[in-house]
Amino acid sequence: MVTRRAPVLGIAVGASQIRAVLWWHGAIQWAGAAPHDGPAGLADAIARLAGESGAPVHRARIVLEREIVQLRSIVPVPPLKPGALRRYVSLEAPRLFRHNGAPLVTDAVRVVLAKDNAALWAGATTEPIVLAVLAGCKQAGLSLEALGPAADVMPWATVDRQGPLVFPNGGTAEVLDVGLGGTWQSRLVRGTGAGPAAALTPPLAALGVEAHHFAAAYSAAVALPRLNLLPADARATQERRTRYRMMRLFVVGAALWVVAAGIYVGRLAWIREAATRSLGAAAPAVDSALAAHRDLDLARATLGSVARAEEHRSQHLALLAAITQALGDSTYLAAFQVTPDGVVRVSGYAPAAARVVAQLAHLAILRDVKMEGAVTRERVADGRERDRFAIVAHVQGEP
Repeated sequence: MVTRRAPVLGIAVGASQIRAVLWWHGAIQWAGAAPHDGPAGLADAIARLAGESGAPVHRARIVLEREIVQLRSIVPVPPLKPGALRRYVSLEAPRLFRHNGAPLVTDAVRVVLAKDNAALWAGATTEPIVLAVLAGCKQAGLSLEALGPAADVMPWATVDRQGPLVFPNGGTAEVLDVGLGGTWQSRLVRGTGAGPAAALTPPLAALGVEAHHFAAAYSAAVALPRLNLLPADARATQERRTRYRMMRLFVVGAALWVVAAGIYVGRLAWIREAATRSLGAAAPAVDSALAAHRDLDLARATLGSVARAEEHRSQHLALLAAITQALGDSTYLAAFQVTPDGVVRVSGYAPAAARVVAQLAHLAILRDVKMEGAVTRERVADGRERDRFAIVAHVQGEP
């Protein structure tokens, strides 16, 4: 509830005395008092105190002390909504409060006492006093943030803020009953037998012997009363001002969101454009690197093919050497073929084709040696007749 954003003037209006406290930076910067002679001099007294504060203050919170405000408590609270509670108290004002020939300004709230219990907390004051307070704030250039009973905020002047709180005032004492939701009952007790006075907070106690006189003004500076004792037209003006302020904050927030979104989208567009420019500048180098990489891969594949061909060539030569050594001098080879799957085909001329099959079958590198096709008898270049053979086999192992 304590504010630090700007100085605030807490004012407590009594029957013949006004007390004010300037609250700023978490401390009481100034405290003063001034007499008044009723509603006629109340406006001038408020303006005079605002000018004596010694600081450019524009905010004020005003509370009315027990002498000029009437308070009532009803337990249990009628089962009505908050707006209906205010209308109920306004309609029942002749029965709940004294008029004394002047129209009343009333308000009411529901106050939680315990988990399953609540009370109706109602207050009323005369309209001339309220109008004098409004005139004094207007004369002093003060923005009135709240106007309510002092009993509503007095617990903020104490250390405990719970239970019955006693505030002595000369020959009388005001006893406040405070529940979970705040003050719900105020009683005026004559004499000093109401109990020990409530312990005051350190900022207020720093005022010394006058501290208890400024308790209401200090409480008004640091807390907002729940009861609003402004006239209907002033309350409507305050609500319109609050709605306008909220609408302005909403518009400013929406504008900031739009600006932030525009900045974000612009930044993304700039990053995209910068990335596109960088890629365009690097495109020749990237293409050159990709071409070199493709050439390098092709060269590796060519070297691998050459290496494999060299390897197979040496194996084929060794196989051919083994076959020629196994055959006799009278056998001639006309064709020699080795397929990638290891099939060997040999054709040629020999005195006896069956002997060739037997000779090749003794080679450990060959298996499944057999004739491929029919054997024919032909005359060769030296005039002799020989068998033309075609043999197929499979390679196993190294030659």
